[in-house]
Amino acid sequence: MERITLMSVLLTAVVSSSPRQYHFVNQNMSWTEAQSYCRDKHTDLVTINDRNEQNDINQLIQRENSSAGRVWIGLKDTWIWSLSDSDFYRENESQYRNWEPSQPNGDGDCSSKGFVSVQEQKDWTEAQKHCTQYHTDLASVRNATENHQIQNIITSPEQAWIGLYRSWVWSDNSNFTFKPWKSNEPNIGAKNDSICASTGISDEGRWTDELCRELHHFVCYDDELVLIRENKTWTEALRYCRDWDMDLVSVDSEQMQRRVMNVTSSASSDHVWLGLRHSRILGLWFWVNGHTTCYDQWASDYNTGLDKCNETVRSGAIRTNDNRWISRPETDRNNFICNK
Repeated sequence: MERITLMSVLLTAVVSSSPRQYHFVNQNMSWTEAQSYCRDKHTDLVTINDRNEQNDINQLIQRENSSAGRVWIGLKDTWIWSLSDSDFYRENESQYRNWEPSQPNGDGDCSSKGFVSVQEQKDWTEAQKHCTQYHTDLASVRNATENHQIQNIITSPEQAWIGLYRSWVWSDNSNFTFKPWKSNEPNIGAKNDSICASTGISDEGRWTDELCRELHHFVCYDDELVLIRENKTWTEALRYCRDWDMDLVSVDSEQMQRRVMNVTSSASSDHVWLGLRHSRILGLWFWVNGHTTCYDQWASDYNTGLDKCNETVRSGAIRTNDNRWISRPETDRNNFICNK
């Protein structure tokens, strides 16, 4: 097979005051290969949040390879637990599955077996409403021990709902709200294959679903700020960013504050760590980039707990409900923002 030359072409687009660069990669890969490439070379496979971003992608594809056909974007269907609170899961517990050999089967939204045996027959949606109203949620099965406990309490019927359902998620875990599907799409009812989304310049860039193992060109994106929707302590967050050749974000201007505000809108925690630390020895706040806080956006109650700084190391976080900075114990577990 003739070697395909890799070509990355940049198109800079300003989206909600946050600079983002799109990269069209003129090479055929499966969706998983494309995701790995984008995460290694850039930030991730592209997310598309509104019609303007879709138009930017269409123009990029048309400009660089108008005959590319279908092009991978960062959207993939997956099985996720109804109870989404990340604090409920340790390590990889949210990824625990115990499928029968022939499962998952088709387009069904859910799988079987639950914790509190409710002696009523309901569809999955009604079962979830019942559980959230009278309990916490449909059961999330985190390990083999819990799966065995569930088996022991099921009496009749033989199958019972758990909180696992199939949904579409972006590769970078950002919110999935903009959905310009082509008419009658998505429509693949694959039993054992993963399904991913693609776009193209035809039909105004309307999306279609494709088998993830198919080979297509793809679009990556670069973003200066990367929201990590995992809950970690401040120290763990700092280590994570630096392990990926980034750093916890330092907010030293109104412009950077606006960019951080845009990113935190997709956070899954009430607070998001910044690269802000309190020195008990010097009695001042400083950024991990070495600067002191000449610019600040402290909330009126930011200093709550500072009188206990000799007991608890304090770090700075941004509060997602008003985007003000507050002081939190560094042992709290929150989402965080890495800065490239």
